[in-house]
Amino acid sequence: MKRKSTLFALIGLLFLFACKEKVEYGVSQQLANLRKQNVSNIEYSIYLDIPESETAAIPGRVELTFELAERINLPIDFRNADSCLLNISVNYRQLRTRIENGHIVIPKGYLYKGQNKISIDFLAGKTSLNRKGDYLFSLLVPDRASTVFPCFDQPNLKASFNLTLQTPQNWIAVGNAPLINKMETDTTTLWIFDKTYPISTYLFAFAAGRFQAIDCVSDSLKMTIYHRETDAQKVARNIKKVFELHQSAIKWLEDYTRINYPFQKLDVVLIPDFPYSGMEHPGAIFYRDSRILLDENPSVTQQLSQANLIAHEVSHQWFGNLVTMKWFNDVWLKEVFAGLMADKIVNPQYPKLNHQLSFVLSHYPRAYSVDRTGGANPIRQNLDNLLLAGTLYGDIIYHKAPIALQQLELMMGSEKFREGLNIYLKKFAYDNAGWSELIDIFDKLSSDDIKSWSKRWIDTPGMPAINVNLTNDKLIFTQTDSWLPMQFDIMLPIKTEYQTLTVKLTGKTCEIPLPNNVSTQKNIIVNSNGLGYGLYVAENHNLTLIQPDELTSNDLARASFFINLHELFLNHFIDSDTYFRYLANALTREKDSQIRNYLLNNLETAWWQFLDRTNRIILSQTLEETLSGLFKNQKIPADERKPAFLTYCRTIISPEATEFMQKIWAKEAQVKGITISENDYIDLSLQLAVRDIHDADSILQVQEERIQNADRLAKFRFVKRAATPDEALRDDFFHSLLDAQNRRPEPWVAEGLRLFFHPLRASHSIHYLNAALDLLPEIQQTNDIFFPKIWLDAVLYGHNSTEASRIVARWIKEHPQVSPNLKGKLLQSADPLFRAAGSK
Repeated sequence: MKRKSTLFALIGLLFLFACKEKVEYGVSQQLANLRKQNVSNIEYSIYLDIPESETAAIPGRVELTFELAERINLPIDFRNADSCLLNISVNYRQLRTRIENGHIVIPKGYLYKGQNKISIDFLAGKTSLNRKGDYLFSLLVPDRASTVFPCFDQPNLKASFNLTLQTPQNWIAVGNAPLINKMETDTTTLWIFDKTYPISTYLFAFAAGRFQAIDCVSDSLKMTIYHRETDAQKVARNIKKVFELHQSAIKWLEDYTRINYPFQKLDVVLIPDFPYSGMEHPGAIFYRDSRILLDENPSVTQQLSQANLIAHEVSHQWFGNLVTMKWFNDVWLKEVFAGLMADKIVNPQYPKLNHQLSFVLSHYPRAYSVDRTGGANPIRQNLDNLLLAGTLYGDIIYHKAPIALQQLELMMGSEKFREGLNIYLKKFAYDNAGWSELIDIFDKLSSDDIKSWSKRWIDTPGMPAINVNLTNDKLIFTQTDSWLPMQFDIMLPIKTEYQTLTVKLTGKTCEIPLPNNVSTQKNIIVNSNGLGYGLYVAENHNLTLIQPDELTSNDLARASFFINLHELFLNHFIDSDTYFRYLANALTREKDSQIRNYLLNNLETAWWQFLDRTNRIILSQTLEETLSGLFKNQKIPADERKPAFLTYCRTIISPEATEFMQKIWAKEAQVKGITISENDYIDLSLQLAVRDIHDADSILQVQEERIQNADRLAKFRFVKRAATPDEALRDDFFHSLLDAQNRRPEPWVAEGLRLFFHPLRASHSIHYLNAALDLLPEIQQTNDIFFPKIWLDAVLYGHNSTEASRIVARWIKEHPQVSPNLKGKLLQSADPLFRAAGSK
């Protein structure tokens, strides 16, 4: 009998191994398609036991029910070590198996056609359970759910989730769905949440820890805001506004889409140094707390950014959560509509602002920052495996795509555009759809060829150069090969005023006849409404691109001019010294706060990334007088002066200015009307340290003793190691980042890197460029979606030398195996370095 049992066991084992097909790591499109064809009606019941100890394992159990169209060998995704798979039963039969290439393959002999149930006991992976002391939050986008628990980790297999959490007794927990039961013991609390509406795995979320909870209630909305901020006044200043911004965004979207808020609840979790500005989880939006809880007297730009971020994440509840892309190559779709809706939502909230100006300044410079580079990518990119989904995110999705859709709305008309979106949302509610489905809807509503338009704007990378040639009787626009169909305005000088004319480019070349009465004494203003996309280059001197006096009364035309001027500078039409002096002069004359902040950013970019040490010394007096003249100007409102003060603190190099900054930090001096927050004092101490003043370490120590908030204190202790004048300590900081566990929280790491690679430290940090680049492929695998680009920007921003340029170019040449998307990120981040080195 014993021999017979052994034989049967052996046969069973052989059968099991025979059934296991080799599945590649990650979720390939082939695997996703196979599962989509066969798996449906999915429901997860997830239990996690979160211990008091930060280092202890997190045991869990998932019960997965689903229907199967055909019996197949079925891979379930679980990217963890074999030791994390504790027990598995399939339809109440025990299964002995192991994790292979991040999958648990269920043999078809264990499965039924129709209803199935799989129960798995496991230890949760901690990569995407961001634990920091006495709090924790999940972040599972784009394919990280399978690093925490076994699941079908692809966006087009939506499921309902039943979550139960056991936490330390004094913690609070929040999830996607409402809490339906809570049970306490002497040491733990059990939190039982309701079943969610159908959502994708990347949208499943929870947070737990020592949070404060504030309930906000109105006639139309009940919302709980969870936070860890210890500054009660800061919370009190912001909380009412935060609630109102969510409430007004929901009301606007319900009216625009004609669909009520589509989920069971909406709560907000404010997390210190959350890796992103926000994440749109249904029912529980997570934000970086500093983006929502603003300091006293915030600038208009900060307030607008706060409102836009909230509107963006609320818009996702319809665009991305209610209707979700089938595959992550269409991730841009949810982001573009969230961005576009956010811009529309914010308009009535700030009626005094020029919102088209805000749109242009928010999107065009960021889109150009990628599209001008050798790493430019189309809006819609190919994706073979979800492992690389994180590389699709970037400024093209968030900033070029809204520009493209604004052009589409102009072409179709706003009512047909809105009608198409309403049809799309209702037809695919709680389901999946992509760009092709939306194009089909738009095509039926429009007389224009939307598919041809899409090939140019959505599928083609790069920004065109638009050559502008003025003859006696016409204006000729000629685009380069990456041409785009677009429309924009020009302003023609007619006697004593300007006449606006709309230009529609439908191909590479367009000729605009000029009226006979066009004045030759004034300048034709090209792209006066800022909607044209590309670098405008005059072919002759009759059409000047230097700012004419007439632009002083037209904010949008002036902003468009400044944006194009920056692109001309980057393409070496203007030298660094001339451009810097021009910016300094323009700042003294600028009246609009949004444009002023844009110019401040360009001034700082030119200062650190394009001027060498000698030129900085020569121009330091110009810089410091320009900026101090702004932040001391009592005619400018205090909130508008503060950005100039902060730019001053980040850029000054003279001993006199450094001494003034030190007095501000020591609270021995002040700037009338400008409030210095705790975060400002922290930044001042770090900026003083990178300038290697004689008592820098003492300043850092005093600043550490000033900080009362535990989260900010932990961050400062991490970051100050990169700021200290002690090279050995700085070296230790960088070497610690070789261990993936030390590369979190990512905002801490990014701030530390910017200090380590600060331009004033370039002679030391240049020796670490190769090591920082060598980590790039690992960072793509171990860190969150935006971090490879954040890492590269922080590492490279402090360098503008020919030597640094050669190091990066050589690294690219010696690493041909790097994925094309990752190489693209490197080329994007290195673009300012290559341009700066090329101008010398």
